[in-house]
Amino acid sequence: MIMRCLILLAITLLVFSEVSSTNTNNNGDITWASLPEGQEYSEEKFDGDRFPLDTTWNSIDGFLKFISPGDPPYEIISDAIGGEFVTTDYEPVDYYNEFKDNILGFTVLFAIGIIFIVVFPIVALCFCCCRCCNKCGGRMEQKSSSTCMCCYLIIGLIVSCAFILGGVGTAYSLNNYTADSVETFADDVNSNIDNIVRFVENTNDELSFLVGEQLNYALDQVKIDLNDIGNLVGVPVRDELDNEVVPAITSVKDLATSIDDTYDKLLVVNDTQNELADLYRLFKIKIDQVRTTISTDCSSCSCCSMTDFPDYANDYKSNVDYQDLGVDNGYFPQFAVDQSINELQGLKDDDLASVAAEGEQTFIDIPETLTNSTKSDIDSISENIEGFQDDIQDAVDDLTSELDSVLDETDKWSSDIDDFGETAQDYDVYRVYMMAGIFGLILLVPIIWLLGLSCGLLGRSSDALPTERGCISNCGGCLLILGAALVFIFGTFLMILTTFPFIIGGPVDRLFCDPFQSGEVYKETVDKKGAIPGVDGYYLSDLLLNDSSIPLKISAILDACENNEAIYTASKLEYLVNISEYLNYKEFMPDIDSQFENITGDFSNIDILPDSGKQTLEEFGNSSVISINFTLFNEELGKDITMDSDDPNDLSVSAAAITDYIDDHGFTGSNESALITMAGYLTDLQSNFIDPMVAKRDALVTALDELQASTTQIEMSVNSTLIEIEAAQNYIDSNIGSLIDREVSSYSDRVLGYAEQYVNYVNDQVQTEVGRCKPLYNVYEDSLNLICVSLLQSWNSLWFCIGWCLFFMLAGIVYSIKLAKYFRKMQFSEDTYDEIEMSNVNKNGNKVHPHNGYA
Repeated sequence: MIMRCLILLAITLLVFSEVSSTNTNNNGDITWASLPEGQEYSEEKFDGDRFPLDTTWNSIDGFLKFISPGDPPYEIISDAIGGEFVTTDYEPVDYYNEFKDNILGFTVLFAIGIIFIVVFPIVALCFCCCRCCNKCGGRMEQKSSSTCMCCYLIIGLIVSCAFILGGVGTAYSLNNYTADSVETFADDVNSNIDNIVRFVENTNDELSFLVGEQLNYALDQVKIDLNDIGNLVGVPVRDELDNEVVPAITSVKDLATSIDDTYDKLLVVNDTQNELADLYRLFKIKIDQVRTTISTDCSSCSCCSMTDFPDYANDYKSNVDYQDLGVDNGYFPQFAVDQSINELQGLKDDDLASVAAEGEQTFIDIPETLTNSTKSDIDSISENIEGFQDDIQDAVDDLTSELDSVLDETDKWSSDIDDFGETAQDYDVYRVYMMAGIFGLILLVPIIWLLGLSCGLLGRSSDALPTERGCISNCGGCLLILGAALVFIFGTFLMILTTFPFIIGGPVDRLFCDPFQSGEVYKETVDKKGAIPGVDGYYLSDLLLNDSSIPLKISAILDACENNEAIYTASKLEYLVNISEYLNYKEFMPDIDSQFENITGDFSNIDILPDSGKQTLEEFGNSSVISINFTLFNEELGKDITMDSDDPNDLSVSAAAITDYIDDHGFTGSNESALITMAGYLTDLQSNFIDPMVAKRDALVTALDELQASTTQIEMSVNSTLIEIEAAQNYIDSNIGSLIDREVSSYSDRVLGYAEQYVNYVNDQVQTEVGRCKPLYNVYEDSLNLICVSLLQSWNSLWFCIGWCLFFMLAGIVYSIKLAKYFRKMQFSEDTYDEIEMSNVNKNGNKVHPHNGYA
C-alpha cells in the first residue's frame, strides 16, 4: 500500500508541471534531453547454463511430468484467491478427482518407497539366513556350467556398474554445483535487491529530472523568452517591415557609396589623364627626334633610296594629342571633370552615409523600444512563474525524502541475507562431506563388483573343476558377494534418501516451479477473465484499479517488462492516473492571455531618412558629373598613335621591315650599320615611349568607362530613392501597430507552446522511458531461477541420482550373486561331475578334463 501511494505521488508530481526543455531552437521547438542514464544494474544474472549435464535435468523433468501429467488445480487456486475456498465443500472423492493427475504418481511412488524401506531389510535378512542354511544358493555347489549364461551375467553386471558409475559421476558434479550455488546464493539475492534499489533510485532520478531539472529549465526558458520580447516580437516586426524599408535604406546607402565612388573615379580619371599627358609630351619630343635622326642618316648614305624603304618623313609622326588643351580646343572636356570634383567634394562633406545610418538606427531599435515599453508586464509574469517553480521544487523534495526512507530499509535486508549466506556456507561444508561419503559408499559397490569381476576372469581357468578353482578366481567371487552384501546393508538407507527428498522436491517442481516459470499459473487464475469468484472481469485490475473491465494481467506486465517498457505503460496506470487531465497549465497562469494582449509599443520616433539626407540626394542628382561628354574622350583616345603605314601603334613592325630591307638588298658595311641603327631607334621608341603611353591610355579608357557606368543612372537613381524613402516611411507609420499585434499573438503561442510541448514530452517519457522495467523482470526471473534451478534442481538431482544408482544396484545384486558361483571355489561336486571325471581317465590312469570345462 505504501509503494502504491508513492507511485501515485510520483505521478501526481509529474502532472503538475508545465514546460521543459534542454535545447530550444530559434522557432521555440524543444529538443528534449535524454533521461539520465542512472546507476548501472548488476550484470550478475543467473546463469542457467551452469547446471551440469543438461541431460540429467531433462531426464528428471521428463520423469516428473510422466508421473504427474496434470496441471495444478487452478480452479481451487482461483477459489482461494477469491476467498471462497472452503474445505467442507469438498468430499474426499472430490479431492481425489481434482488432484489425481497431480499427486497420484507421487503418492504411488512414495508408497513404493515406504514399502521398500520396510520390506527390503526383512528380505535382506531372510535372504542372508537362507544362504546361511545352504539354501537360496548358499550351498557351495555349482549345478550349471553354461558359459553363455556366465557371459550374460558378466555383461549385465558391467552394464549395471556403468550406470551406477554414471550416476555417481553426475552426483559429484551436482554436489560441486550445489556448493557453488550455496556460496553465491547470498550474492545473487543481494544482487537482485540491489537491482530493485537501483531501479527505484533510477526511476526517482528520472522523475526528479522531469519534474525538477527539465521543468526548471523550461520555466527558465519561459522567463528568458519573456525577457527577450524584443527579439521575439520586435525583430519579426522589423523583419516584416524590411521588405519595404530595407530596400529604401539600401538605396540611400548605395547612393552615399555612389557619391564616394564617383568622386574617387573622377580623381582617377583626372590623375590618369595628367599622367598620360606627361607621357605624350615625352613621346612627341622623342618621335620628332627619331624622324629627324633617320632623315639625317639617310641623307648621308645611299641606303634609303630604294622604293621599299619606309616613308619616314610621313610615317614617323604623332597622330594624337593627349595634352589637356581645354574644352574649346575640342580635345578633352577637363573643365567638366574639375567642376564635378569640386561639387562631389561638398557632398562628401555632408556625409550622407552617417545621416542614413542615424535614420536606419531608429528602425533597427524597434526591438529595444518594445522591450522598454513592456517591462512592467513581463516582470509580473516572471514573478508568477518563480512562485510556481518554488512550489514544484518543494513537492519534488518531499517525494525524494519518502523514497529515501523506504530505501534505507533495504540495507537491513541485505545485511540479514549476508548473515544467512555466511551461515549457509558454514553448514554446507557438512552437506558436501555427507554427499561425498554417501556417493563414495555407492561408488564402492561398482568398484568391488568390477574388481571381483576382474579377479574372477583373470584367475579363471577353463580346465579347472569348480572344486579346484584358484584363489584369485575364488577371491573375485567373494568380492561379488561382498558388493551385494553392501547393497543389502545400505539399500534401505539409500531408499530413505531417495523417497523423502523425492516427495518434497517433485511436487514443488510440478505444482510451483513449472506453473510459475511457464506463466500458466497467472494465465489460468488472476489473468483469466472471470476466473476469480466475485470478479466478473480481470482480478488484478479490479484489485488495483477498481475496474475489472481493464485487461490488466500479470503475464502481460511480465511480457512488457521483458521488452523493457516503462512501468507506467506496463502496469496500465493510465487508467488510474490520466496525466493529460492534470496537465492544464493555465490553472497556474490564468491571466497570461490578457497580459499578452496588453503588450504594445510607441514607434513614433522612427524616421529612416531626415530632411538633410534628402537634400544631399537632390544635390547629387543635379551635379555636373552627369553632364560630362564622354564621347569626346573616347574619340581622341581611340585614334592611332602614329601615322606609320605598317602598324601605327607598333613601330617594332617598321623596325622589322628595315631589317628585312637589309637582307633583301644585301647591304653591308656602313650602310648595314646605319640601317640597323635606324631600326634600333624605332624599337627603343616603341618599348620606352609608345608602350607605356598606350598602357596609360588604356588605363584612362578603363577609368572613363567605369566613371561613365557610375554616372549614367545617377539622376534616375536619386529620384527613385526619394520615392522609395517616402513610401517606406508611410508603410511603417501605417502598419507597425497591426504587425505588433500579430507578432504578440505569435509570441504568446510560442511561450505557451512550451507548455504544450512539455505536456507531450511528459506523456511520452512516462509512457515509454521512465522506469523501464526490464530490471524488475530480471529480478523476477532470477528469483525463480534461484529457487527452481539453483536450489530445487540440486535437490531433485540428489534423490534422482541416489535412486538411479539404487535401481541398478538391485539389478547388480542378482547378477553378482549368480555370477559368484562361476568364480568361487566350490566345496561339493555332484554325481554328474564325478561321472564325467571318471569317463575322462585314459588307459594309463591319467585324468583328462572335459573340453567344455567348468565356469
